[in-house]
Amino acid sequence: MQRKMGTVLWQKRRMLQSPPETLVAILLGAFLSLSTVPSSAVEQKTAEALKPPVPATPTATPAPPPPPVIPVEEVATQATAVGNLIRGFATNLAPGSEIETIRKFLPQVSVDIALELKSTANILKEQPALETLQAQEQIWQQRQSQLTVWLNLLTDRATKQQVALTQLKKLQDTWARTRDAEESAKAPPPVLRQIDATLAAIAAAQQPHQAQRDEVLNLQTQIAELVAGCNRALAQIAELQQMTVGGIFTRENPPIWNADLWFRAKVLQDRLPEIAASYWRDILLYVRDPSRHMPWHVGIFIALSLVLLAARRQVGPSESAGSHPSHATVVFDHVFAAALLVTLMVATAPASPVPITVKRLFNIVALVPIIVLTRRVVSPIVAPVIYALAILFATDTVRRAVAGEPPMGQGILVLEAVTGIVVLGWLWIYGARRAARGLGQTSTLRRLVAAFVLFALAIGLIAAVFGYMRLARLTIPGVFAGGALALELYASVQVAMGVVAYALRLWPLRLLHMVQDHRDLLERRIYRLLLWLVAVGWLFRYLDYLGLFDPAWSLAIGFLNTRLERGSLSTSVGDIAAFFLTMLGAYWLSTFIRFMLEEDVYPRTRIAAGQSYAVSNLLNYAILAVGFLLALAVLGMDLTKMTVLLGALGVGIGFGLQSVVNNFVSGLILLFERPIHVGDTVQVGSLQGRVRRIGIRASVVRTAQGAEIIVPNAQLITEQVTNWTLSDQLRRLDLPVGVNYGAEPKKVIELLETAAGAHPKVLQDPAPRGLFMSYGDSSINFELRAWTEQANSMQVHSDLTVAIYDAIYAAGMSFPFPQREVRVLSDHDAAEAVPASNAAKKA
Repeated sequence: MQRKMGTVLWQKRRMLQSPPETLVAILLGAFLSLSTVPSSAVEQKTAEALKPPVPATPTATPAPPPPPVIPVEEVATQATAVGNLIRGFATNLAPGSEIETIRKFLPQVSVDIALELKSTANILKEQPALETLQAQEQIWQQRQSQLTVWLNLLTDRATKQQVALTQLKKLQDTWARTRDAEESAKAPPPVLRQIDATLAAIAAAQQPHQAQRDEVLNLQTQIAELVAGCNRALAQIAELQQMTVGGIFTRENPPIWNADLWFRAKVLQDRLPEIAASYWRDILLYVRDPSRHMPWHVGIFIALSLVLLAARRQVGPSESAGSHPSHATVVFDHVFAAALLVTLMVATAPASPVPITVKRLFNIVALVPIIVLTRRVVSPIVAPVIYALAILFATDTVRRAVAGEPPMGQGILVLEAVTGIVVLGWLWIYGARRAARGLGQTSTLRRLVAAFVLFALAIGLIAAVFGYMRLARLTIPGVFAGGALALELYASVQVAMGVVAYALRLWPLRLLHMVQDHRDLLERRIYRLLLWLVAVGWLFRYLDYLGLFDPAWSLAIGFLNTRLERGSLSTSVGDIAAFFLTMLGAYWLSTFIRFMLEEDVYPRTRIAAGQSYAVSNLLNYAILAVGFLLALAVLGMDLTKMTVLLGALGVGIGFGLQSVVNNFVSGLILLFERPIHVGDTVQVGSLQGRVRRIGIRASVVRTAQGAEIIVPNAQLITEQVTNWTLSDQLRRLDLPVGVNYGAEPKKVIELLETAAGAHPKVLQDPAPRGLFMSYGDSSINFELRAWTEQANSMQVHSDLTVAIYDAIYAAGMSFPFPQREVRVLSDHDAAEAVPASNAAKKA
C-alpha cells in the first residue's frame, strides 16, 4: 500500500512537471478510460499517457516550454538569488541623471522648438538667401542631433526595463508553478512561506519597473514627435534650397520699371511694425532665455578684455604704438574692439543658439570692430573700399528683413549693385592713374579679383532690374557676404597675432633663445600660416554660403579617387597627393627640429659646431627616410616589393652611379667618423679654407679669398687632408727673420720673444719662442714661433711682422739683402779674357 501511494505521488509530480500536451493527453485518456474500459485498463491508459509523446513533424513554430519547477531542496538558494537579482535591477535601473535631465528640460525644449518652428516658417516665407537657409538647417540639425541622442538614450533605457520585466515575469511563472507543485507535494510550511515571500518580492519589484517603463515610453513618444517636427522643418528647408539653386534663371518679379510692382510697396508700410516687433521679441528672448547663452557671451567679452589689457602692459607702449603698427600688436591699441569682435564671432557662429534676427544685428555691429582693427594695417587706397563694403553689407542685412516684399527688396539690390560697381570702378581708375604716374603698380591678382567682382555685380544688377530675383540674391549679396567674411577673418588674424605676441613674451616661451633672437621671424611665419588657414576657411565658408560646398566636395573627392594605372601599377590622385604632403610634412618637421636644436639645445649643451652639424644632418636624413617610408605606405605600395625593387635598383646604381654612391657613402663617413667638422680649417692639396657645409654628395670649402670650392666627399676621405682645427682652435705662427751679421743672436732672440709677448692675442702658454735657425749667405736666420687662435692667425701674423720690423730697426739692427758684384770690362780686357777662358776650358 505504501509503495502504491509512492507511485501515485510520483505520477502526480510527473503530471505537474509535464508539458501541456502531455497533461491534455492524460486527461483525455482518463476520460475515455472511465467511460469505456474497466479500472485496470484505466491504469494501462494512464501509464501510456505518461510516456513522452512521439514528436511529430512541426508545421508551425512550437510554443515555448513552461518554466521548470524549482526542486524543493533548491528553493532557499534560488530565493536568495532572486533577492539579489531584484536588488541588482533596482540599482542598475534606477532613474539616472540623464533621465532626470530629459524630464527637466523636455518641456522647455518643446516650447523652444515650437517657437523656432514658427520663426522658421516666417523666415521661409521671406524667400531668404542660401546663407540664411543653411544657418536654419544647421540649427535644426543641431536640434535633431540633441533629440536623437535623447531618443537613443530612452530607447536603450526602455529596452533594459523591458528585459527586466520579462525576466521578472518568467521568475514569477516559475515560482508560481513551484508553489503549486510543492503545495500538491505537501511540502513543509516554511518552504511554502519562503515561496510566497519570493512571489511577493517579485510582484513588488514589477510595479516600479512597470511605472518607469511607462514614463520612459511617454518621454520617448514626446521626443519622437519633436524629432518628426525637426524632420519636417529640414525637409521644407531642403525643398526651398533646391528651388533657390534649381530655379536660378526663373523670373519671379516684373522689371524694376513696372508700375504695378511699386503699388505693392504700400503693403510694406503695414508690415514694418510686424518686422520691428519680431526683432524686439527675439532680442528679449536672447536676453531673458539663458539657453541662448547671453551670459556666456558677456563673460567671454569681459575675460578677453582683461586678458588683452594685461597683454598690452606686457608688450609695452613702445611696441603697441607708432605710426606704422605691426600686424602682431595693432590689437593692443583697440583692446575692447578685439574682445567685441571675438565675442560677436562666437555669438554668430552657425551652431550658436542665438535667434537669427539677433545674429543679423550682431553682423552689423561687428563691422565696427572689424573696421577699427583693419584700417591701420591696410593700404590707404583700400580703406575707402572697406568702408563701402561695410555700408553695403549692412544695407544688404537690412534688406533681408524685407526681402519678401518685391519692390523694396528688388530696389535695394539694384542700389547695392550700382554702388558696388561705382566704388570698384573708381578704385580701378585711381589705381591706373597711380601706375601711370609711377607711384605704384596694382598686382595682377588684385586686378583679377576686381574684374571678377565687377562681372558678378553686373550680372546681379541685370538680374535684379529684370526681375530674376534668385540670381540677383545669389550674386549681389554673395559678393558682399564674401567680402565681409574676408574682412572678419582678416581682423580675427590680427587678434590672433596679438595673442601670439603676448604668448611669446610670457614664461617659459620668452626664455627660449629662438624667441629672444628670432621673435620677428616667428611672428611672420605664424602670421603667414594663419593667413593660409584663414584663406582655406574662407573658401569653405563661401562655398557653403553659395550652396556649392557639397558639389565641390564631391567633385574634389571624385578627382582624388581617380585611378592612374600603368600595367600592374595602380594608384590614385589622392594617394599621390598624400605622398607629397607626407614628404612635405617630414621636411617641415625636420626643419623645425633642427632650428630648435640649433637655437636652444646646442647653445645650452656647449656642443662643438661640427658635432652639432653632424647631429642635425643625421637627424634630418633619419626624419626624411622615415617620412619617405610613411609616404610609400600612404601611397599604397607594398614595402616587401619595394625591398626587391630597391635591391635591383641598387645593382644598377652600383654600376652606373659609382662616383655618386662613393661620394654619398663618403659623406656618411664624414658625418659618423667626423674627421672634419663644419667650421674646421682644412687643407687639401693646394686648397686651404674653412668648411662651410658637408652635404650628401659634396662639401663646400670657403677660401680666404672668398671663393667657395665644391669638394667631392670622396676626395676628403681618400686624399691626405690637413685639418688645422680638428682637436683645438690653436694655430702656431712661424715667422722667419733674417738680420745682419753684426747683430748679437741672444739680443735678437730676446727682441723677438718680447715683441710676440706684447701682443694681446698671442698665447702665453705655450710661450713665444725665438730660435737661431741657420747662417745665410747675407744674414743670420732666426724664427719666431708663437701660438694664437685660428680665427686670429692672419691678423696676428701681420701684427707680429710689423712689430718685429720696428723692433729690429729700433735696436740698431738691419735686414740684409743679397749683394751682387758687377764688374764692367773694357774691350782690351775682354779680348785678353777670351783666350784665357778658352785655355782654361781645354785644361
